[in-house]
Amino acid sequence: MILECYKLLKQIEKRPVMWTGENTLKSIANFCNGYYYALVENEIVPYSIEQEPFHDWIAKKLGYSESTTGWANIILANSIGINSENIDWENIFKFNITNEQHQKAINNFYELLEEYQKEIKM
Repeated sequence: MILECYKLLKQIEKRPVMWTGENTLKSIANFCNGYYYALVENEIVPYSIEQEPFHDWIAKKLGYSESTTGWANIILANSIGINSENIDWENIFKFNITNEQHQKAINNFYELLEEYQKEIKM
């Protein structure tokens, strides 16, 4: 899914708020999920029941034991310095995250996206 959205994600990178309404990685992920759903619904890309490989790649890359929380949450947690070993996903984002932390997560996402895209194309 992430690679089907790559071109759009590169456009979003310049001005996330214009595209998603807020400057958070979660808003970018939600926008991307909706875009992918539209591609599937309009039979532009086939639906795949398999989990998005980007989730597992991110989890492994950043040292998290599982990817079920999704790539956006993993990147955000890592970006704000949350230890991957004793993570409590249900309570982790109950505290306020600053705009700077959100921007750091977005920047980290785009760096990881480029690395993933290059690795997949090899």
